[in-house]
Amino acid sequence: MENCEDLKKRVRELEIELEDLKSLTDAKSKLLSAHIKELNYVYDTLNEKFIELKVRNEKIKSIEEELVRANKLSTIGELAGSIAHEIKNPLITIEGFAKRIQNTKDSEAIARYSKIIEKEAGRLSEVLSKLLNFSRMDEPKYESVTINDIIHDTVLFMEHHLTRFKNVRLNIIKAEDLPFVKVDRIHIQQILVNLIMNAAQAMPQGGEIKITTGKEGDYVFVSITDNGIGIKREIIDKIFEPFFTTKEKGEGTGLGLSLCKRLIEANEGKIEVESEEGKGSTFRVLIPAYIG
Repeated sequence: MENCEDLKKRVRELEIELEDLKSLTDAKSKLLSAHIKELNYVYDTLNEKFIELKVRNEKIKSIEEELVRANKLSTIGELAGSIAHEIKNPLITIEGFAKRIQNTKDSEAIARYSKIIEKEAGRLSEVLSKLLNFSRMDEPKYESVTINDIIHDTVLFMEHHLTRFKNVRLNIIKAEDLPFVKVDRIHIQQILVNLIMNAAQAMPQGGEIKITTGKEGDYVFVSITDNGIGIKREIIDKIFEPFFTTKEKGEGTGLGLSLCKRLIEANEGKIEVESEEGKGSTFRVLIPAYIG
């Protein structure tokens, strides 16, 4: 009888233990379900925030691209006087010799005047072609060129334009027999135009902008040196950041140097700066030499 009672007692204990386990399992299941529900809510919330941030990032990127375009167009606008001058001179020559042709019956003179008109028309076409190329916004187009040729084309835009600044002059020193570089020519021109204009603006009382080309190790370089106001030591590490500018409000977007950095890095090069406040700055653009 005792064994039977003990057995019944043990069965009841097991039944109670089983009920406790079921209750514990139910509680854990409910808790797990609640956690899963909470995690799903957190996941959905994070996913919404991620999508929202992605949209905002795309908007920021779009705005930045628009500002970069605006910076390029602003540069072109500042060069408009220079371009007008470059266009005006051949047009005057063409007009003058066209009138001479109308007023002469000398066949040799007509042939000579026609050649001059053809030459000036070619010069005009070259200037317009370079301006259109400079303003393009499409993907990089790499070609094998010399840095000295790029300097020549850039000065075509800049030399007359710099006359709007007080007593600013160019001093160009080109090294001979430099190796070719494989770059987007227009990218490098855009970089140089920005740097030359910055150098001119840094010399309100006038001075010399020295443009030097050369080779250093595996790189071909072009350096642009001014003897202007220089850059403060505490901000020199910030000058390539987007929207950072030391110019007065309305005088600059703060995108010029950041654009230069992006463009030179897209061409596998780099840009360096040395400056001393009150004495001037030197920007060096380094591009890998191309061995084709």
